[in-house]
This record gives sequence, structure tokens and C-alpha cells, in this order.
Amino acid sequence: MTLPLTAATSVIWTMVVIFSAIGLLLWIAVLFAAMVLCGIIWTGCKLILWAMDLKPLLAGPGTRPKALARPAVGNARMVARAPSPPKVPRVQDRPPAQAQPASGIWPKWSPSHRLYKARELSLWQEQFDALDSRS
Repeated sequence: MTLPLTAATSVIWTMVVIFSAIGLLLWIAVLFAAMVLCGIIWTGCKLILWAMDLKPLLAGPGTRPKALARPAVGNARMVARAPSPPKVPRVQDRPPAQAQPASGIWPKWSPSHRLYKARELSLWQEQFDALDSRS
């Protein structure tokens, strides 16, 4: 069932469309005004920097003019060279017997480490057997 389109509803819809269009145009006008205001401020700052001649300093390190290299004048400005570091004798390399174990196995696998691992394994096995016997 559709309602008949009366004059009142058509006027309401017309006002909704008109006010929506006016609101949209006002929003666009506000954004445009903000853009113009920002442009004016940006241009004013650029003019002030140009008048103060600070542009090379703010543009970055690559645009700054390089200082001219002038030699130091007089003995008062000469600085003595730092002394060279003392010579230290080199440490000799280890003999081949100390560099690696004779058996070619890393020291981590020494007999004491194997004994520790065997004890650890037997402890785990005892705990597992105790859990297995409970069921």
C-alpha cells in the first residue's frame, strides 16, 4: 500500500533537498575559505623569511653555503698533534693442543657432562615410571 503524494509531502521533500544542497554548498565554501586562509598565511611566512634572508638556513643542510676554508694565521691558533697510541705487542696464538680437544669433540661433551645428562635422564625416567604405575 502506497501513500498518495500530497502537496504537503512534496513541499517537505523539496525543502529537504534544498536545505541539503545549501548545507553542502556552505560546507564547500567553509573548506575553500580555510584553504585560502592557509594559503595567505603560508605566503606571508614565505615573504617574512625572504625579507629576513633565513631561507637558506631553513631549507635544509644541503642548501647552506659552505664556509671558505682559510688557513690558520699565527702560532696561537696552531694545535699540536695528538700523540700516537703506544705500540702493544701482539698476543701469540694458542698452541694446537689447547685450541681443540685431542678427541675432536667439543668440551661440552666431557665425562662430567655425560654423567650429568645420565642422571637427568634417570630422574625423568623415574618420574615417568611413577606416573605410569599410578594408572
